[in-house]
Amino acid sequence: MTEDVLFHQLPGIVFTIIAATFALVWRQQNLQRYRTRLELIQKERLIAMEKGVPMPELPDYDAGGRPSLESMISTLRVHPRWPLGAGAILICGGIGTTIALALSRETYHSNVWSMGLIPVFVGVGLFLHYRLTR
Repeated sequence: MTEDVLFHQLPGIVFTIIAATFALVWRQQNLQRYRTRLELIQKERLIAMEKGVPMPELPDYDAGGRPSLESMISTLRVHPRWPLGAGAILICGGIGTTIALALSRETYHSNVWSMGLIPVFVGVGLFLHYRLTR
C-alpha cells in the first residue's frame, strides 16, 4: 500500500524539486548580479580617490534591483518572425502527437488521436497571423 501512495505522489515530488531548483538558481543569479554591480561601484570610487577626482555620488544600492514596468516594456523587443517559429514547433509537435496516438495499439489512444490536431491548427493560425500582419 505504501508503494502505491508513493507512486501517486511521485509527480508532485518531482515537480516540487524542479520548481525549487529553478527558484534557487534564479536567486543565485540575482545575487551574483548584485554583487558584481557593488564591486564595480566600489572600484569606481577607489579609482576616483586615487586620482584625486571628486568621487561620484554614492548610488542607492537597492535601487535598480527591480526594473520598472515602463523600462521593461521599452527594452522588450519581439522578433517580427516569432509566429513562424512558434507555428512550426506547434505543427511538428501536433503531427507527431497525432501519429503517435493513431499508431498506438491501445484503444484509448486510438480514440483520442485527434487531440494532436489542436496544436497543428494553432500552428497554422500562427502562420496565417504572420502572413496577414507582415
